[in-house]
Amino acid sequence: MRESNLTLAIASSGCDGFHIIVVTLGEKIIHRDGLFVDRADNRRQFIDDLVRKLPAITDGAEVSPDEVDAQLIALASKASSQVTRQSPRKFGSVPPGTKVQAGAPDNIGDAKSEPFPVDLLPSVVRQYVVEGAEARAADPSIVALPVLVTLAACIGMTRRIAPKKDWTAPAILWGAVVARSGSVKSVGYDLAHELLKPSEDVNHRDHLAAKDTFRLAEMEHRKAVSLWSKSKDEGEPPEPPEPPIAKRLVVDDQTVESLAPLLAENPRGLFLLADELRGWFDGMGAYSSSSRSGGGRDEARWLALFEGRSFNVDRKTNRERIYISEAGVSVAGTIQPGTLTGVVCGGQVESGLLARLLLVMPEPRAKKWTDTEMTETTQLAMQRVIDQLKALEHNIADEAPKAIILPLTNEAKQRFIRFVNSHGAETITHGDALAAAWSKLEGYALRFALVVHLAKWASGAPDCKSDGPVGIESIEAGIELSRWFANEAERVYGRIGVTPETGEDGNDRHVARLAEWLQSKGGSATEREIARGPRRYRGEENAQHIKNDCSVLVDAGDAHWDVSRKTRRIVLLDAGDPGDGDAWVENAGKQADVSPNRRPSVTTDPATLAWENGDTCAEQTDKIKQVSPSPVVSPPSTSSERVRVTI
Repeated sequence: MRESNLTLAIASSGCDGFHIIVVTLGEKIIHRDGLFVDRADNRRQFIDDLVRKLPAITDGAEVSPDEVDAQLIALASKASSQVTRQSPRKFGSVPPGTKVQAGAPDNIGDAKSEPFPVDLLPSVVRQYVVEGAEARAADPSIVALPVLVTLAACIGMTRRIAPKKDWTAPAILWGAVVARSGSVKSVGYDLAHELLKPSEDVNHRDHLAAKDTFRLAEMEHRKAVSLWSKSKDEGEPPEPPEPPIAKRLVVDDQTVESLAPLLAENPRGLFLLADELRGWFDGMGAYSSSSRSGGGRDEARWLALFEGRSFNVDRKTNRERIYISEAGVSVAGTIQPGTLTGVVCGGQVESGLLARLLLVMPEPRAKKWTDTEMTETTQLAMQRVIDQLKALEHNIADEAPKAIILPLTNEAKQRFIRFVNSHGAETITHGDALAAAWSKLEGYALRFALVVHLAKWASGAPDCKSDGPVGIESIEAGIELSRWFANEAERVYGRIGVTPETGEDGNDRHVARLAEWLQSKGGSATEREIARGPRRYRGEENAQHIKNDCSVLVDAGDAHWDVSRKTRRIVLLDAGDPGDGDAWVENAGKQADVSPNRRPSVTTDPATLAWENGDTCAEQTDKIKQVSPSPVVSPPSTSSERVRVTI
């Protein structure tokens, strides 16, 4: 027996403590994998893989797992002090696309497409979205939406978020990229598929092997039954073998009856990932006016799957009843504008189906070649997040899987309450179509917060636990994502001919949101604090918005200026509440409506009125990184650790 040394070295590093570790024995690389070193379960998996592999490479080799674990931690600690970053790059700034063809409605359809707020995403996810979009010269929103739905699908029905005991929301998202053919609309679909394909391939191979084992067991069972029938044994006949379960996540069959047995076998839920969603709508009778087609029944069942409710199907083929206490299916894909218009004509607005569908419709751009590629570090880090989320498990109650409920922290709950009040005031000002979308986007804020929280947990964030609670940063991200998708829904609905009957202009909405934000800051703020808070007011070019919107509040009697020698603060007035029980944001909108002549002139530029001007917490600005943490390549000679191995 002799002793030798394994060398552990960092090949490259990403964000949130993700490192690709290379293990060499002598001059031979024997193991290479990426992991979040701060996560004990990631280190344990890395070490288990190494320990299993080592004897096959060098006969009789042994290594101490504890020593490898210690050296992994030491290696990451050294690397953290050596990390360098590239020059800051602001996320979400993408080259302007070509103009949309003429023919869109004049009111909302001509609104500018706002950059997707990638800074709200957890850092590993953000890096994946940005690099994926850059590598394919695509708009980040085309990548972000399918990736968000993929994260939600991996969580599935294992978790719910609860702002209060009688209100829970599952991690189920439905999203569609709306674009013409030839406009790189499938980029996000391809990236989502790449993330899930490895595990789906493993599940398929395992199922084929299980089917072979089952066939052999069936043969043995038939022999045993034959012997039992020939004998005079009065006991029970031999038990038949259990057929194998097809463990899976991704499906492409789009009828409820075909999904029912798969949902029964996969209680964490399924993911309908389709390059074209027309078949999904067709299956619900989107292009059929006949009620005998069964489209209406399928649509009602899909709406239940969106909510994660109980699911009951009586199959026509064998009259079998399938019942699942909690079932959910996330949906992502692409759809062409003309097809979506057909959906609108087919009644999916009235049913609420369209309201549940998150939409992105970036300005079309010409396809261009780019040499940019996604880094291996980013790919592996995102794959780790996916694997971590897919490992989440249910609670088991009464022999049935039940979702684990994640509450909100008190601070997060108070922030969500203010959002609900503000959002509700906005909802009632819209016509039927947008009001329906607004009502669903309220719940989407919770779903986004749940996905963000668990994605951060999967990335190793120490302040995020898989069983909660969900904190203020995640709920802020959820609210802002919901508002971005609200703006996008308003824009897309205009493009496809769903004409909203608006009773509130964009400026009233901004004033109401400013009042909501001021409430979250204790009822007052300086102009400088406002400039660091809501998106609408950031940057010197938006200073006039602060003056205009604050003046509306003051002129309406809802606030006053508290002036000192060095600064002035706008303060919401308790005395200004008319006593009607409305929230400040509701009264702000009402006062603005009854006093139009007292309102200062404000810009009507569509870009200014877009959702980029929505709000966020001031503290969030400091916490959320607006620059890309670039991968760092560290030569093994400058950052490595040695572990003794006995051969």
